[in-house]
Amino acid sequence: MTEPSPIFDHHYQNYLDRLSGLDFGRVGPAAGASALAHDGAPALGLTYFNVSYTITGQGITSPEGRPAAYDTCAILSRYLIMAGDRAAVSSPNAEGKGDWTSFRDLKDTGPLTVYFRDNVESVICRALSGKAVAAAKKLSDLGGVVPDIGARYDLMLEFQGLPHIPMLMLFNDAEDGFPPTCSVLFRSDVEIHLDAECIAMMGHRLGVLISRRAA
Repeated sequence: MTEPSPIFDHHYQNYLDRLSGLDFGRVGPAAGASALAHDGAPALGLTYFNVSYTITGQGITSPEGRPAAYDTCAILSRYLIMAGDRAAVSSPNAEGKGDWTSFRDLKDTGPLTVYFRDNVESVICRALSGKAVAAAKKLSDLGGVVPDIGARYDLMLEFQGLPHIPMLMLFNDAEDGFPPTCSVLFRSDVEIHLDAECIAMMGHRLGVLISRRAA
């Protein structure tokens, strides 16, 4: 889901065409993004898993000025486009609300539930197995914080993936013959901010980031 191809390039160009038509002055507050000027043109700054990206109608770049990875471009583009749709019909100050819910319980996830299990939660299980305590310290640069939800897990961290999209990672290590388990949860209103495919891609990105730091 994250490798570029001609069809992905086509989709990305469509995203850029739509971004160039957005009113960044209205979209920024709706998305929780900051207003910037990039080479004299309007731009937005958006924080994605604790990394700040610059978005213009010409592209999305990392803090180092390099083009962002395709999955990041797709997710940030779709997030801003949906924020623009909300800003056009309602208050731009939508906040992430609702109870925590699993990916499979969201609407329109369909066959993506298998992808999410295999490429998000199972990946995190393998990465954290046997080293949850040590990994907790390594995950601080992703912005992971221990939430106050009154539950007990070997490792429980909340990540701010995007301004209105928190993600809750719950992990229990193997014990007494039972395998390790992992759940990645979203707020129940996440679908007003992203479509199901981008939510799955965002989960995959979290799995990749956790795996890299836990190694």
